[in-house]
This record gives sequence, C-alpha cells and structure tokens, in this order.
Amino acid sequence: MAVAEGTSKDRGQGGARIWLLALGMFAIGTDLFIVSGLLPSMARDLGLSTAAAGQSVTVFALTYAVAAPVPAGLTSAVDRKTVLVVVLIVFAAGNALSAFATSYAVLLLSRAVAGAGAAIYASTASAMAAGITPPERRGRSLAVVYAGMTTAIALGVPLGSAIGDFSSWRWAFGFVALLSLVALAGLWPALPSVPGPGGSGVRRRLAVFRVRHAPAALLVTAFWVVGTFVVYTYLGALFDRAGHVGTGLRPWLLLLFGVGGFAGVMAGGRLADRVNPRTALATSVALLAVVLAALSPALRSPTGTAVALTAWGFAHWCAFPLIQHRLLHIGGRHGDMLLALNQSALYLGQTLAGALGGLLVGAGRLESLPWAGAAFELLALLVVVVGATGAAHRRRTGPARPGQLPGAGAAADARAGAGSAPAASARPTPSDAGRAPAGPAD
Repeated sequence: MAVAEGTSKDRGQGGARIWLLALGMFAIGTDLFIVSGLLPSMARDLGLSTAAAGQSVTVFALTYAVAAPVPAGLTSAVDRKTVLVVVLIVFAAGNALSAFATSYAVLLLSRAVAGAGAAIYASTASAMAAGITPPERRGRSLAVVYAGMTTAIALGVPLGSAIGDFSSWRWAFGFVALLSLVALAGLWPALPSVPGPGGSGVRRRLAVFRVRHAPAALLVTAFWVVGTFVVYTYLGALFDRAGHVGTGLRPWLLLLFGVGGFAGVMAGGRLADRVNPRTALATSVALLAVVLAALSPALRSPTGTAVALTAWGFAHWCAFPLIQHRLLHIGGRHGDMLLALNQSALYLGQTLAGALGGLLVGAGRLESLPWAGAAFELLALLVVVVGATGAAHRRRTGPARPGQLPGAGAAADARAGAGSAPAASARPTPSDAGRAPAGPAD
C-alpha cells in the first residue's frame, strides 16, 4: 500500500480519512454489542424463545470468525477502497434485512450477511489505515480506527438500546444501517485508490498462518480475548451476586468501561509508535491480569466497581493496537491477511469465553470467573515472553525475514540472503507496499 505524503495538508487529509474509517468501526461495534439488549423484544416479536433469538448472535460471530480469511484472500487483488465500499454496502444491507426480518430464517440470514461484511471491513480498514499513514504514526492510526469500536461500547450500544426501548428493535438495526451508510458517504470521496497486495489463491493466502511468529501472535489474541470476555459476558450476573450495583447504575458503569477503553486504545497506539510493541504488549496484558484478579473485591462497592471497570477497559483495549501493529510487522506484505486471521481469533476467543463461562456458572462457580480471566491473561503473557526469548536467540544466530512464507522457493531465499543491509534501510519496491516497518518487535 502506498504511504501518505508527509506534508501538513496530507497529514490533515489522512487524519480525516482515519476518523472516517473509525466511523465504520463505530457502526460495526454498535452492531456487535447491541443485540444482547434487544433479544427479549426480538424473541417476542418473532415468536421465539430467548435462547433461539440468541443464536442470531452466534451466527454473526461464527460468520465473522470463519469467513474473514476466505473473502480476504478472494479480494486480495481488488483495490482496497473498492473493497471497503462494497463491504459497507453489504453490512448496511445485512442490518436493513435484520430490521425487516419477518421470520427466524431471514433473521439468521441477515446476521450472517452483516457478520461477513463486518469481518472484511475490520481487517481491510486496519490495513488501509496502515497503508495511508507514515510509518512513525501507524500505531496511532490503528488506535483511532479501533477507537470507533470502544466508542460504540460507551455510546453506540446505550443509544441503540434506547432506540429499541423507545420504538422497536427493528429501528435499532436501522440505526446501525444508517451509521454504515454515513461512513460510506464520507469514505467514498475521501479515500484514495490503494492497490491490494495481490491475489495468489486462497490456499496460498492462508499459508501466511505458518509465517514465523504468526501462530503465537494469534494465540496471544485468543487468550487475551478469552480472559476479558469470560468475565464480561456474565458481568450482569456478577453485579447481581455482589448486590451493590443497582440496575440504574449499570449503564453508567459500562460507560466507564467504554471511556477507559477509548483512553486505552489511544495510549496503546502511541506506545506502538514509541517503544518496542512486544514489551508494551506484555506490560498491558500483565496489567489486565492484575485488574481482573482484583475485580471480585472491587465489586463489593460502587466506587470500587467504577474504578475497576475503568481500569479494565483501559488495560484491555490498550493491548489491541499493539497486537495489530505487531501483526503488520510479522506478516510483512501479507499483513492484511494476518489481520483477517486475527479477526477470526477474536471471535473464536469470544465463542470459547462464552462456553467456558457457561460451564463455570453452571457449576456454581460464578465468583471464579475473574480468576479464570486473569489466568488466561497470564497464558497470553507467557506466550509473549516465550516468543521474546526465542526472538532474542534467533537474533544471535541470524536475521529474521518478516512475512516469509513456507516453501517460498530457493529464488526468494537467495534474494533475501543476497544483501546484508537492514530491511529498514532498503529501498522500498512495489511488492513491499504496505509492509509494516521492520523494528525491534520480533
């Protein structure tokens, strides 16, 4: 991907484009989190049980997780602007179909359509943000894009729920469709045309999973997600058990989680640009483990709960731009594919978190959820530390080549080994467009 020029005008235009990409993420984030509050009214309207209506969330999540890498591979040769425009239209159409659904089958179909659009948008928007931003500001740009997601937790979900309570759950989905169309109207004229990294077949694109460090990095994402969502999914039940947080206070506490998340994602973006992302990631994950371990005693008072949820949102979301930045470096010119696989890791982690939390709650171990969350964060931290140890050993034995695929061929190996100059000093070529700068992370 071409990188934006460094003039003040270009930086201003680039900043506006990044915020427009964030608006699309705001729409997706609202859609992700809004449904749980609408399930009872959806079930009544369509003559379903609440459990059956809840499968619409499962369909969205599984489509997001499973379908994300495949469309990313199929669209790899398509201009990135075109991809974003098309998937925003698909996402808006899915939500519009949800709004007009008259049967269970149509509802599930609409959530699958919306999930596919959301998955492709999220990974493509991240890659676009990195591609139109100078390398020294790449972490902050990724943070701004995902600030749209954290803002949705703080503002979009309460607003969408209020719309559903005031009128109908159908209008809430209509609100999400409208948000995506507003983002589309802004992005269409503002975004530059950015060539895709090039198509090489879905199988070849999925081979990026075997790039050095990639499986471990995706495992970190999965553990990190499980650690938070095994607790967050059942937060209402924890509030009920603690007995100090009334229903009127809960929206404000969730708002604090979103505010902390916004601050965290912006801080993580700045850290990614200024320090070793691996070190910053390890620190944020360790902080998250501490916060989750302290959650149970914090829930004994409203003040403690407010402080804990703000710190939780900060620590959790601080890690995300660091994860994204590291994946772009690891993947090299295949970084966009790793971002798509990372979306799968996110949603598979959420699915596992819900199942594990359900098992613990069913076994009468509700109070153990924060400890389980802290344990998964420690597992994520362990993977990061082990990876750092291995990277240090490899630096002593020979340089790593980010983005090198297995079986790339002797010619590629010969080219890579022909020169001894560091990657950062090499002159960029068209095939390197969009590659994250080589750095100390791995």
